[in-house]
Amino acid sequence: MRDQYAGDVSDYLKFAFLRALAQSDRRLGVAWYYAPGNDGRPDGRHTEWQDDPAWVGLDKALHSGLRVLPVRSVAALQEASIWPQGTLFHREPVPPRASRSSWAAQKRAALTGADIVFLDPDNGLGKETSKHAAWPELHALRHPGRALVFIAFPGRSKPHAVLLQELHDRLIGEIGTNDVATLCTNVSVPRAEGSKSLVQRQRWFTLVDPDDILLARAQAFSEVMSALPRVTGRLVVRRIR
Repeated sequence: MRDQYAGDVSDYLKFAFLRALAQSDRRLGVAWYYAPGNDGRPDGRHTEWQDDPAWVGLDKALHSGLRVLPVRSVAALQEASIWPQGTLFHREPVPPRASRSSWAAQKRAALTGADIVFLDPDNGLGKETSKHAAWPELHALRHPGRALVFIAFPGRSKPHAVLLQELHDRLIGEIGTNDVATLCTNVSVPRAEGSKSLVQRQRWFTLVDPDDILLARAQAFSEVMSALPRVTGRLVVRRIR
């Protein structure tokens, strides 16, 4: 997660989803996977949701809280009045690989007590880089009674259905979970400011170890989200019994 992305449409969706999952009875923990500095990419420019009344209906309190962000930064996000009570955070920058294990241990300790832990790397799961959450870190954050959520970005190497099947298979095989679900989202945004040409922004939010209540909340959120103009959402669930 980088400062340049703070408050864009992806943030709005993921924070609304996390709020819908946690509500008032689950404690949320956020592992930012913070990467200081601008990477030079144009990502983060899509804030059209701020002036579109339709987006208010997804989460009115989030809409009002995120619109008044004083500066686009992860620190400002963390201080915003958008989080469920008692939310925990870990914002230490992702270190070089040699220091990663101690950093990961600090993250795990900082998020002790969270019932839902969200991992927010730039590029989803992968190797131990500044842009990825590593698979061993996902495994280490699992805890009885806790659900994990992480952001993923579907590639173009294979059909999305195949990529999703592979992701779920790997989670079941490597992490050892019996319950996994992914909220597949797609938002059509202007190609450039003022342009009528639209491009697709696809983000997946995968849950590891969700219980029945969280799955019901995720499904309800996907239905409300899909009522927004130029937005689609679909929850895909895998349960091994």
